[in-house]
Amino acid sequence: MQAILYCDKQTDCIPVRDCPEALLPLCNLSLIEYLLHYIEQKGFQKAILLAADDRVRHLTETLDFKIPIQYARSLASLHADMPTLLLRRLCVPDWDMGELFSLSRETPVRLFHADSSPTFAELHPQGSVLLEPEATVTTELSYFRQIRTPAEYRTIQQNLLSSSGKLRRNRIGEGTKIPVSAVIDDMTVIGNDCIIGENAKLEGCCLGGGVQIGADTVLKDCVICRKALIDAGMHLENAAVPENTVLYPDSGTAKNRKHLVSQEDGICEGLPKWNTAETALKAGSALTVLSSRIAVGYSHKNSESLAAAAIAGAVAHGASVWSAGECALSQLIYLAGLTDCDILLWIQGEKIMQLRPFNAGGFPLTEQQANRVWQALEADTCRHVPQSGSLHHAESLHALWAESCRKLLSAPEFDITVSCANTALRTMAQELFSGGTGQRITLSLSEDGTKITAFSSESGMLRHEQLLLLSLLSFREQNQPLAVPAEFHLSAEEFAAQYHGKIIRVHDFQDSGAEIYKAQGICTDGIKLFCHVLRVLHEKHLTPSQAAALLPELCTVQHEVSTSLTRQSIAQLCASNPDARISILMPPHSKLVKLRVHADSVETAAELCGFWEKKLRILESEES
Repeated sequence: MQAILYCDKQTDCIPVRDCPEALLPLCNLSLIEYLLHYIEQKGFQKAILLAADDRVRHLTETLDFKIPIQYARSLASLHADMPTLLLRRLCVPDWDMGELFSLSRETPVRLFHADSSPTFAELHPQGSVLLEPEATVTTELSYFRQIRTPAEYRTIQQNLLSSSGKLRRNRIGEGTKIPVSAVIDDMTVIGNDCIIGENAKLEGCCLGGGVQIGADTVLKDCVICRKALIDAGMHLENAAVPENTVLYPDSGTAKNRKHLVSQEDGICEGLPKWNTAETALKAGSALTVLSSRIAVGYSHKNSESLAAAAIAGAVAHGASVWSAGECALSQLIYLAGLTDCDILLWIQGEKIMQLRPFNAGGFPLTEQQANRVWQALEADTCRHVPQSGSLHHAESLHALWAESCRKLLSAPEFDITVSCANTALRTMAQELFSGGTGQRITLSLSEDGTKITAFSSESGMLRHEQLLLLSLLSFREQNQPLAVPAEFHLSAEEFAAQYHGKIIRVHDFQDSGAEIYKAQGICTDGIKLFCHVLRVLHEKHLTPSQAAALLPELCTVQHEVSTSLTRQSIAQLCASNPDARISILMPPHSKLVKLRVHADSVETAAELCGFWEKKLRILESEES
């Protein structure tokens, strides 16, 4: 059996921030190192790391494993040439290999825990295509423990300490200074270069690297993130302290704690993205500085309470709010158009939730708007209630969205299977596309409903951008241009000219083409896009393979890099090294640079990402 491990997820400040999940320390041993050693002990023949960045590759290349470790950029380049365990999220493993082998011999399956929670693990028999399986199975003897919250992180480390003598030897990091008078129990893990004060008492805690604990401090069952400082005399229990935080006994709260708003990353309190009802209340009230008409929806039932708090904050400040209930972002954008809402708030996530604000049409907030919301949050506007607004329930409008999609569809021709993490959206989509008996197509939808890919055994994988280009043939018959985001792949105009169409690139909601972009809706609604694709296939009498032959090879890769550079320095670097294939975005109030690369293959895009990351590192060293 071989193991394929996704290594692209970033941590959310447990206990380090802006770090690959693969490097998350478990008793001062990285998660990927622990997992690979486990895989080797269980008799796997090979391990493949997907989307591993330079830090992960450098670590694994320095380690000594008996099994071969390979690297890949995407699943498209891999095959199940032997029974395969695919982990879409890294985990702390406890597997029964007999159970895994017995499940991998028939059909691809997704694995679930006994409580019906996902393991993010899949088993593929030899020769299968590495697509998300339709069949599911509940494991009885195998456990895949993900680290999602500080409490889970702490509990998992304590369980490992109880079961492994080797890990107990590593529980105190290098360079850490602990005085004789301090009391540290056997269930506490301390990272590198920490300083513990005199008479401090730590019980069942996890400390990241560079943490400083003052004298006479008492901590019980706490997760203290990297470079935090806990002043003398503090008493904390079951606390999660963010990175770089300073805590003083006079307040018991973080001195640097504040709300952050960025165009793409949403609203969060402090550095971690674990939102509370208080945060949502303030976010809802703060958004009223931008508009008095707001639409609110959420992706999972667990987010319902946050949505209610956000609605309460907005209504208390005089806004008219339309509550869309559980929905996809694509559906919320459509409903906002029906209700003339200027601002959308969509809450994404099941365990760790994120409040994501948008303009009408699904455009990100402009930098000026993000700053206005940020200032409103800083001012605690929800404490001052000037008037009462109104609440409208918009769940019934979902039927209008479904009807607008049906109007685009012809008679069902293909056997379409829908894969989507958003249960409500998947059910609606499967109902829309049911009834066909022809060639089988697997449609994969993103959780927010905005992005799609389509796969058939005849045509292979068609990416989201290729499907957008194919829809141009539908709009051309209506004498309409195709409106796409400004950062869309550079081959669009060439393809449009070949088929006598026109492309309009839209930068933000104030552009002249924004109304066309909103009216077409296909860039923010994957299901509507697929309806247009099916219309093209029907009207042009094309099979998926014939359509694939018309399309250029498109690939856009986005890569995040943590940097200390200023926005001005990055702008100057781009101006002095013009390259139309790459764009660099630095969201406000963030140290993350987002590289977006256009290429004709994932491999070429990855090379360009690496090349520009080196440029950023060189500029950093020059400025320091």
